[in-house]
Amino acid sequence: MPTPGPEALPAQVREIVGSILGISPDKARGDVALVADLGATSLDFVELVMAVEDRFGVEISDTEADRLVTVDDVVALVDRSRTK
Repeated sequence: MPTPGPEALPAQVREIVGSILGISPDKARGDVALVADLGATSLDFVELVMAVEDRFGVEISDTEADRLVTVDDVVALVDRSRTK
């Protein structure tokens, strides 16, 4: 799968979040908190990290995953990981 451009990345992350949490990707706006606003559980986080790693070909450490609070955090982490 080709690497998405910077403008496509947020939409693809929202799609993954929506799929994992069973919500519309439109509800997974950038500033929305995964736990506080969307009700993500620890299992959801594991699934989210695995799905993001698979989709974008990046590795996310447990330390990095623990810092993910918002959808924007996920987007930023993927963007940083792809440019290493």
